[in-house]
Order: sequence, then C-alpha cells, then structure tokens
Amino acid sequence: MESRTRKSALNVLFSEISYAVILVLQFVSRSIFIQLLPAEYLGMNGLFSNVLSFLSLAELGVGAAINYALYRPLKEKDTETLKSLMALYRRLYTGIGLIVLTTGSLLASFLPFLIKDMPEDIPGIYMYFLLYLFNSGISYFCTYKRALIVCDQKEYITTFISAVSGILLKGIQIVVLILTRSFGAYLGVMIVMTLLNNLVISAVAGRMYPYLKDRNVKKTDPAISREIRKNVYALVFQKIGDSIVYATDNMIISKFVGFAAVGLYSNYTLVLQAVQTAASRFFEALTASIGNLVVTDEKEHVEEILYRILFINAWMFSFCSICLLCLVQPFIRLWIGPQYLLPEGTLFLMVLQFYLAGMRSTAGTFRRAMGLFWYVRYKPMVEGILNLAVSIPLAIRFGIAGTLMGTIISTFFMSSVAEPYGMFRIYFRKGFLKFMLAQIQYGVVTIGAGLLTFGACSWFTSYTLEEFVIRMAVCALIPNLCMVVVYRKNEHYRFFMDTILIMCKKAVMRFRKSR
Repeated sequence: MESRTRKSALNVLFSEISYAVILVLQFVSRSIFIQLLPAEYLGMNGLFSNVLSFLSLAELGVGAAINYALYRPLKEKDTETLKSLMALYRRLYTGIGLIVLTTGSLLASFLPFLIKDMPEDIPGIYMYFLLYLFNSGISYFCTYKRALIVCDQKEYITTFISAVSGILLKGIQIVVLILTRSFGAYLGVMIVMTLLNNLVISAVAGRMYPYLKDRNVKKTDPAISREIRKNVYALVFQKIGDSIVYATDNMIISKFVGFAAVGLYSNYTLVLQAVQTAASRFFEALTASIGNLVVTDEKEHVEEILYRILFINAWMFSFCSICLLCLVQPFIRLWIGPQYLLPEGTLFLMVLQFYLAGMRSTAGTFRRAMGLFWYVRYKPMVEGILNLAVSIPLAIRFGIAGTLMGTIISTFFMSSVAEPYGMFRIYFRKGFLKFMLAQIQYGVVTIGAGLLTFGACSWFTSYTLEEFVIRMAVCALIPNLCMVVVYRKNEHYRFFMDTILIMCKKAVMRFRKSR
C-alpha cells in the first residue's frame, strides 16, 4: 500500500512540475507565433491537430486494452506473459502507424472540404499537413515500450524524459521562429524531437526490462487474447465516439464559421486545455496504481478510494472552472490584445464544457483501470452521433457558441450518467445513486462559489496588470474559502487534511534529523 501510494505521488509530482515548465514555454512560443506569422497559420495549427486526433481512430483502443492486460502479469512478475503481450503490442502498433500514415496521405486531398475559405497566402498548406501527419505517425512505432513503464507505476521516468524533450522542443522552436519565421522549420523541429523522445524512452525501457530483447517469445495465452479482442472491440466504439465529440470542434468551426475563427478559438482552448491537461495528468498518474489496487484489494476499499479521489476531482475542477471564468478574458486581453477576444457567453460555454469533462475524470479513470470497456461500448457512438446532430445546425446558427452547445448537450446526457452507471452496475453492483447525489452536491457548491467569486471580480473593470493580480487573489481566496466552510465536516476533507498534517510533521522531523 505504501509503495503504491509513493509511486502515485512520484508520478503526480513529476507530471505536474514538468508540465508547468513546458506550459510557460508553450505560451511564450504561442505569443511569438502570433506576432511573426499570419493569423491563418494559427487556425491551420488548430485544424490539423483536430484532423490528426481523428486519425488516431486507427489505434482503435488497442493500447488501453493491452495496458489493462499488463497489470496482473506485472504484479505477479510473469515475464513470459509480459513478453508475449509486448510482442503483440509491437506488431499491432507497427500496423497502426502504417495505417495512420497511409490514410492521412489520402486525406490531404480533402483539405478544401474542411476549410470554408481556403487561404491563398499559405501555398505550402498540403506540405504542412503531411509534416503534421508524419510527426503523428512515427510515434506509433516506438510508443508501445512506454506503456510497460507506465503500467509498472514508473510513469515519472517517461515524464522526465518527455519533459526534457518538451522543454528543448519549445525552446528550439522559439529560436527557429525568431530567426527564420518559417512554419516548415517550426514543424521540422517538432518531428526531430518526437523521434528523439521516442528513441530515448525505447532505449530506457530496453535497459529496465531486458526480457524485451528476448526473441524466444511464446504465443499469447488464448484466454488473454480473447479478453483483449473483446475489449478492443468495445473500445472501437469509444474511440470513434470520443473522436466525434472532442476532435471535430475545430473542423466544424472551420467548415461552417471560418478559418480565422479557429485561430481565435484555439487561443482560448490553449488556456483551457493547459489547465485540463495539468489536471488530467493527476488522474493519468493514478491509473496504474488504481489498476494495481483493483486486482489486489476488496471492492469496499476500492469504493472508498474512489470517493476520496472524487472529492479531490470536485475541488480541483470547481476551483479551476471558477478561475477560468473570471480570469481568461482579462488574460487574453493582456496577453495578445482585445482584438483576439471572444464573447463572454462563448467563454461561459467553454468553461461549462471544461467542468463537465473534468467531472468525468474519476469514473473514467476507475473504469479504465477496471477494464470495463465492454459494458459501455455503444455509449460513445451514441454520444458522438448526438454531438454531430446537434452541433452542426447550432454552429450554422450561433457560430462557435453553437458548436460548444452541441458538445455540452451530448456530454451531459450521455457521459455524466452512462459511464458511472455502467461501472457501478457491473463492478460494485450498488451505489450509483449515492455517486450521482455526490456529483450534484459538488455542482451546487461550484455554482454558489462561482457566483460569489464572479461578483467580486466584476468590480475590477480596467483590465490592467495590477487588477489582474487582484482578480487572481480573489479567485484563490473565495472559492477555496467557500469549499472549506462547506466541506469542513466532510470525512474525505478530514482524511486529506490529516494526511497533509502527518506528511508535514514527517518532513519537519526529517529536517531536524538532518541538521
């Protein structure tokens, strides 16, 4: 238990610190990007990222299915099973990489269909798309070894390597942009660093797990193969549905609103996704430990841990959502200027989408760690179809706001209920209503704290740097104070406060001993 907790803490710590450093460089890079390149390049950057996310459908959930299969043999140190699973992983991902590169090359000819007004001042648009494609495709040929390190609860190793390569990437891209003002050179640096990152992680995995080099590999156990095939089949629908919901927004905006609108929208998504990625890294770092917990502990203990993590989840996304609602507009104004602002209503919808997606984190993390892919296999497809059916007409009528409305409606009706329902019905066989009531309670607290904070921030309207700092102080104080007042008698709040107090006492004792 202590080892699992320590590994989780290391994974979270390394993940968050490295991401914070990369995030600062990312904003510097985006600022220089906006200053030195035409606005259409920013829209192209967002559109191509969405298109390539859609191409990741070729992965079809293979990674998640095999990752789940790795937890037990890693726990039992069953190297023969691990060797056979990793050989299967390598074969499948090599094929997937080839499919992505081939399909993407064919898709390049359909770019005019995805862009409402094809920009004439970007003559190399097809070449740029192929460079993005190559960067995406090459990752599949090495990434399977990363999965073994992560499933072994040592994600801090891959995080450190990725952090170093990410810092180098952003730093070199900034220099290249300043010296050359070439978008092609900017993408070239990205490809080189992607290759280096994957090769280094592959080499490290080879040294950590020497049996990966063993050519004497048995055929995968038929029972494990059947379970993987079953889970992959279920994950096909999830991948397609998730891609429709989350990887089509920029494509819909580009087609029905305009290419320039994608650029404006992408500045906001950069901020929101930066916060969401930082938060999601916390849950990603816990997945392997939860997978280990699920295969070794009783369901009552698993449920107890679930509610503890849900409490952190709610506090985290309540606080982040309130801060985003109050700070993003003045931040964009100070960062790149008022000409890049979107309406307040559009920001509210983006934050609402952020909150709904974030509150899925606990159920989603536990469901993946439990391997419960089969029982919700059709839900993502229904969600994706609903999203398109609602988003396209709303985008035509309301622009970017309409696209967001479609995503919010599909997420609210399909994911906030269906995902946890499947998990509680299949694994715990009880407790779904309790879980939903907890979600509602956390939502009500978020609304109350948000109204108080937004009201306090509305007094500051000059949008100066000084007032932005005051707004930050208000956002740091009011939401957290509200949650302390509301949750002070909550058992999960007391547990975490006691844990923090014990950790602080241990740190003080170690410090005194070291003197």
